[in-house]
Amino acid sequence: EDANGQFEMNWNYDNALLTADRHVFFKYMVKSIAEQHGLRATFMPKPFINLTGSGCHAHVSLWSKGKNAFSDPKGELGVSQLGYHFIGGLIHNADALCALTNPTVNSYKRINAPRTISGATWAPNTVTCTGNNRT
Repeated sequence: EDANGQFEMNWNYDNALLTADRHVFFKYMVKSIAEQHGLRATFMPKPFINLTGSGCHAHVSLWSKGKNAFSDPKGELGVSQLGYHFIGGLIHNADALCALTNPTVNSYKRINAPRTISGATWAPNTVTCTGNNRT
């Protein structure tokens, strides 16, 4: 990823509970292996003021009868009406969702943090929707 020693781990999608279990297990495994080698792994959102923070992003989809319910080849940008309503719900509830997506004080240190060497904080600080909004 962007900061020193930072990387992105991806795995295939699955149901929400199994994906959450994989997320927790992955963090535990990384910390355990690092400790065995005399190192420390952290998943803190902003451990160093001068380096890019760490985050966790999720790609969300909804499937019904084996079909992606957010997809519609005939829809604008290939997105279904349900997909747009889902995005609208996220935008409408974004302020409240911050309680879940920013669970610690350290989480908020990423929002509007000073620019790092890479020139980015990679933390959302506005409620917007675009095809590739990384801020």
